[in-house]
Amino acid sequence: MAFKSLLEWWQQAGVDILTQDIPQNWFSKNHPENSLFKPSDNKNIRENNFSKNNLLNFKKNEEILSAPSLIKNIPQNISSFQLWLQNIFGEKCLFSEVKISPKLMVLSESPEAEDMAQGQLFSGKAGRLLHAMLDTLSIKKQDIYFATMSPIVEHIDYVKIWSYAAGNSLTFHDYTLIAAQHISLIKPRYLLLLGDAPNRALLQMNTMDARKKIHAITVNNDNIDAFALLHPKMLLETPSLKAIAWKDLRVLKGKIDEKTTADE
Repeated sequence: MAFKSLLEWWQQAGVDILTQDIPQNWFSKNHPENSLFKPSDNKNIRENNFSKNNLLNFKKNEEILSAPSLIKNIPQNISSFQLWLQNIFGEKCLFSEVKISPKLMVLSESPEAEDMAQGQLFSGKAGRLLHAMLDTLSIKKQDIYFATMSPIVEHIDYVKIWSYAAGNSLTFHDYTLIAAQHISLIKPRYLLLLGDAPNRALLQMNTMDARKKIHAITVNNDNIDAFALLHPKMLLETPSLKAIAWKDLRVLKGKIDEKTTADE
């Protein structure tokens, strides 16, 4: 079964397809492909680190106390939390079936338009690629919870951390606190962060800087192993990155397998 899943992922990812005639060192910092993922020089992002060593404790963080009123008093159970989000966004929101204490929580920026039409997260081509990738982790589907920072289709601007564009519009700081509460309510063992928005929020790094290693984080006193992965949409748009994502995913698989063996 694991070998079959590997072959399916290999074919869907396209890592068996030659993309260039000249051999490339995709991991070189000087490679032109990697120039797309240079860390932002935005001063606000650098100064908005919640704590050092990627350890986040939102409950004790002073920024919680100065948070805008819109995101104070976030509900303390998942059902009320979803209703609260529905009220804030004022339109149809998309959520996955609730799973408390799953082995893996997958967090992305927002649903796709196709997801909203289908009523299910990661339902399109990128979603099929993601599911094929997750099959290689040997985690049962019922032990994976899918979530997004925003429950509606939108782009989250992680540069404008504090500035409000108009009225009650949410800032990136707001989305970060909402995501942290969502994670705290679900209590996953592992957290897979897809794309720059969730990685900026939870690790204060872009995906390319955060990848290749496990990050130990604490969210409201819960210890979680977080892992950064390029979003499947990017892999479809840039086939040359698919082999990199596959190699990255093996790091997470090794950690999960190691922990599973230790627990047996």
